[in-house]
Parts: sequence; structure tokens; C-alpha cells
Amino acid sequence: MSEENSIERIEYELTTLIRKAVFRDQSERKIGILERSAYLLMRQLDEHGPSRLKELAEAFQLDISTLSRQAATLESKGLIQRFSDPSDGRVSVFDLTEVGKEKLVIDSRKRLEWYEDLLEGWSNEEKKVFGELLVRMNGAFDE
Repeated sequence: MSEENSIERIEYELTTLIRKAVFRDQSERKIGILERSAYLLMRQLDEHGPSRLKELAEAFQLDISTLSRQAATLESKGLIQRFSDPSDGRVSVFDLTEVGKEKLVIDSRKRLEWYEDLLEGWSNEEKKVFGELLVRMNGAFDE
């Protein structure tokens, strides 16, 4: 396969993958209980700890107003909490609540089980390589 055809195939397959993932996330067959944006924001807080709104917006390459709405929704559901930054009391910092941590663990487990089933016929080496390539691809978007 030529390089041009390879790029065309990658473009098409990624576009199809994203469409299928968005459809599943919005259907009755959704994985877990959290919306995709909520899950990602909560994973970010879980992995990186308390964060300012600006840091979260930069991590997701979203404008602050979009992230602010998402955070407000999660805060109203008791999944994240807002508090003053100890180094600058004028700035808010967000972190997971205990309920948020519990819901994230449950949701992550359901998502991992779903992906384990989806990739059941893949060898450990194929899964490892695929994971490494996805990390590399996501990293390319940050460059």
C-alpha cells in the first residue's frame, strides 16, 4: 500500500471510529453512567490532582467557558468540588469529591470490561502496540 493510500485509510478509519464512539456514547448502549466529557474531566482530575479551570481547558484544548459549564454541571451533581487556590485565593481549583471518585471507579471498570470484550480476539502484543500507537497519535495532536 502506498503512503498516500495509507494516510487515506488512516483518515477514513479514524473518522469512522470517532463517529461510532460518539454514536455509542449518545445511545442507549452507552458504556458506563458518565457522559464522555464528564468522564474525561474526572479522569484528568483523578490522574493530575486538583486543577485550575485554565489548566483543565488547556489540557482538553477547549475554551474556558466550555470547561466552566462542564465543571458547573459536575459540581451541581456533587461529583467535583471547587475551592480557593491556597497560593491565590482569587482563583478556583477543582477536585473530585468522594462520590465523584466512587462513580469514576465504577465507570472506569465498566469501560475497561467493555474494551476487554471488544478486543478479546487480539493478542497481548497487538493490544500493546495499538495502545502505544494511540498514545503517539494523541500526542501528535498536541504538537
